[in-house]
Amino acid sequence: MASRITLKTLSERLGISQMAVSKAINGKPGVSEDTRSRVLALAEELNYRPNRIAQSLRLSETKTLGLVIADSTMSLFAPIIDGVEKTAAEYGYQIILVNARSNAVEEQKAVRTLVGKRIDGMLLAASMLTDRKHKKFLAEAAVPYLYLVRRCNYKDGDYVVSDNVASCREMVGYLLDKGAPVHFLNLPAELTTAGDRLLGYKQAFEDKGRPCDERLVYNIKPTISAGYEKTKRLLDGGENLHTVFCGCDMIAVGVMQALRERGLSVPKDVWVASHDDIEMAQHLGVPLTTIRAPLYDIAALGTRELIEKIQSGSGKRIRIALPSSPVFRDSA
Repeated sequence: MASRITLKTLSERLGISQMAVSKAINGKPGVSEDTRSRVLALAEELNYRPNRIAQSLRLSETKTLGLVIADSTMSLFAPIIDGVEKTAAEYGYQIILVNARSNAVEEQKAVRTLVGKRIDGMLLAASMLTDRKHKKFLAEAAVPYLYLVRRCNYKDGDYVVSDNVASCREMVGYLLDKGAPVHFLNLPAELTTAGDRLLGYKQAFEDKGRPCDERLVYNIKPTISAGYEKTKRLLDGGENLHTVFCGCDMIAVGVMQALRERGLSVPKDVWVASHDDIEMAQHLGVPLTTIRAPLYDIAALGTRELIEKIQSGSGKRIRIALPSSPVFRDSA
């Protein structure tokens, strides 16, 4: 049986210290780029694999991050998972992925499961645990954590999100310029994202010097069926729909389906716009005008910030809102 390739094997072959080899392999400073290249080339040639168990016992780390996503069935999370996994790999970290099913109790179970696996840190994507009442529970997990996509509702939490206020303010302003009332089918009210998007909606009215009628704002689940059923109820109730802004693309898909069934044409009869720019948005029968949230960038930056905080032991607060961009297509 071939002997195991170790740091000592590499250091003896290259004539350098085991410390230098370790720094090169783990991406640490203190070695030249030439040395790092030589170490990595030999490690690949000899098929070197680090002993993660021994490392974790020695360093009290596992080089593992937990990633909790709200709902694995939603395409929204594909670029988030991709961004987290690729960035973590750059730092030599692995990911344990858990689905919380958009349920706070399930998410708490997921956090306990991850902590039991001795993770070094945790990323919460579109978390349901964003209120101050959840802060104590997460603090007791005793691992660094950071929110992705949906910010927390308390001041001393870490997050990387998109700037929901500014993006919705811009899009609703564009819709208001068309001259018609703008109905807003927003996300559930308990989500911090819903509050941010509502603020942007209101600010757009202020910008245009027009009164905001909050009777045109509704909070519904972020699903196709919710958008579909709500639109049918509004039409059945005699509501005149001219422009509909949706809290997410999944709602918009349901809205457009209900309008089509009632013989209403998008955009001839009703303008529809939304938020997120999921993959199907551009492939609908009428391509959807929406807001492109930088989901991959949010995930990558959040992962990088968390890992660097873990490695440095820094107590700095991470509160980043990345700009989104409007994507104008045929629906509005």
